[in-house]
Amino acid sequence: MAEMKRMDLAITVDDGSRRVPILNMDGEEIGAFTFRPTDIGIVDRFNRLADSFDRITEPLEAIPGDDAGEAGDAARREALAEAEKRLYAAVNELFGGDAAGAFFGRMHPFSPVNGAFYCEQVLGVVGKFISDQFDAETAKFKKRVAKYARGAKK
Repeated sequence: MAEMKRMDLAITVDDGSRRVPILNMDGEEIGAFTFRPTDIGIVDRFNRLADSFDRITEPLEAIPGDDAGEAGDAARREALAEAEKRLYAAVNELFGGDAAGAFFGRMHPFSPVNGAFYCEQVLGVVGKFISDQFDAETAKFKKRVAKYARGAKK
């Protein structure tokens, strides 16, 4: 009896995905994530993440003071873990993959940096990056549409 071999089929399409390195202030790569600058939904997802930041960080409001002893230490760990879980879910939803690990794999997102949470600084930079990339892609698209619109008028 003849043996049949299954051939895997694949279609490759350019979905606009780009690997984006994440650098620290010394220029060292601390992570990387996949970004699709042509994804028109990313702006809305970023705005939802920004609007939900207070809900994400809500567990941190219940952190007891330093004088709470061992029970306070456990409550702090639990609150940080819950806020981190919420943040990871929101960042991963934003980029459609494990981007949270890329941004926060080397440093806890709620670590203080220059008077703010590290994650706040990351989200500020990410928001500007998304806006800049989206604007650049939109300009390219408008140029292409204008080219066809001119051709249709002839």
